[in-house]
Amino acid sequence: MMNHGGKRDQKRRTVGRALITVILIVAVVYLAICVYMYLNQRAFIYFPQPGVECTAEKSVEIRSGEITLRGWVLNEGSDEAVIYFGGNAERPESSITDFRRIFADQTVYLINYRGYGESEGSPTEEGLYADALAVYDHVSRNHSKVTIIGRSLGSGVATYLATQRGVDGLVLIEPFDSIVNVACAAYPVFPVKYMLKDRYDSAGRAGSITAETLIIMAGKDEIIPAWSTESLISEFDRDILEVVIIEDATHNDIQNYPQYYRLLGEFVTYE
Repeated sequence: MMNHGGKRDQKRRTVGRALITVILIVAVVYLAICVYMYLNQRAFIYFPQPGVECTAEKSVEIRSGEITLRGWVLNEGSDEAVIYFGGNAERPESSITDFRRIFADQTVYLINYRGYGESEGSPTEEGLYADALAVYDHVSRNHSKVTIIGRSLGSGVATYLATQRGVDGLVLIEPFDSIVNVACAAYPVFPVKYMLKDRYDSAGRAGSITAETLIIMAGKDEIIPAWSTESLISEFDRDILEVVIIEDATHNDIQNYPQYYRLLGEFVTYE
């Protein structure tokens, strides 16, 4: 007589072992991805552009600890200065023509982050903060008024600097509340909150900023979610803050809109 119950039990055990095997494989793959992301996390955050585009502008070198930062200085000789901290994969020299024009009465400093362009070193949050302080201290010795501008990644650097030095004005372009929150939304199935070394917690610093601040948002920003920028905005003293949205702009083309340069020029000239 056939033992149907025994066969069913054997089938269930086979299915059970197969299910456990699949779960173990998925767990191992998941863990391997987490380890890879943790070990290579800065490759997901920083996208340095090597070398520089040809430009006739005067170059400048600034020491930051043991490394040398390199960039350009425009419109030398003004008592007022603008320091620009660019976006992640941005070449600051691409803004030379426009910044020379809109900041005709200011000396402008476009300095590559460590590891970017021809600057030495490798990018880290701590390193970029140290560089920002070094650049500001170099610039402030020769100028009585210093406005800082930070775009995207640079907004995190500029926000930090504004809490450490007495800047005269702050512009944040396409800013975020923190890298952690943006990364959690981008990779919801991974525990990035506990993995990230570089966090750029701008929202946590915003309440300490006292300089007049302009925030410019791209209405169709596909990189920095609107909720992230709005979270940052909510932490500012609204008495010092102006927020403008360029409705049709995306994250990477906001500089193509005339309103963008008009806003920058008016803020730096009149704040």
